[in-house]
Amino acid sequence: MGDKFSGYSMGSFSTYEIYYLIDMSYRLTDNINIETPNLEEAVQFYSEVLGLRIAEMGNDWARFDTGKFNFYISQGRTLGPITEYHVEDLEKAKADLMEKGCTVVKWEGKGKPCYIKDPFGFVFNLWEV
Repeated sequence: MGDKFSGYSMGSFSTYEIYYLIDMSYRLTDNINIETPNLEEAVQFYSEVLGLRIAEMGNDWARFDTGKFNFYISQGRTLGPITEYHVEDLEKAKADLMEKGCTVVKWEGKGKPCYIKDPFGFVFNLWEV
């Protein structure tokens, strides 16, 4: 952290002083966005197959109510992070999603990565709980 913190432990500063001493502060928000050229079909998939409730729709985006963060799908080129879904039965979820047009990217079984690619090119992990 450079000379600003020389001779100090982080416990020596209040939160306010730490923000003041750091040149730039970044804070993670509760927004996640993925983009797709097939907005209508993607919204239908995430609402009907994965059960997310549409909270708001714009001309080129949709926001889903997850209760924990804001999940958006917007019109654009295919971009997005790998997200994760808990399921009660891993193999049943795999079979159901493959019937709906998904493909397996990586499948290591319960307690390990189980990546599925949806029909729009986005990859997510399934985790059995």
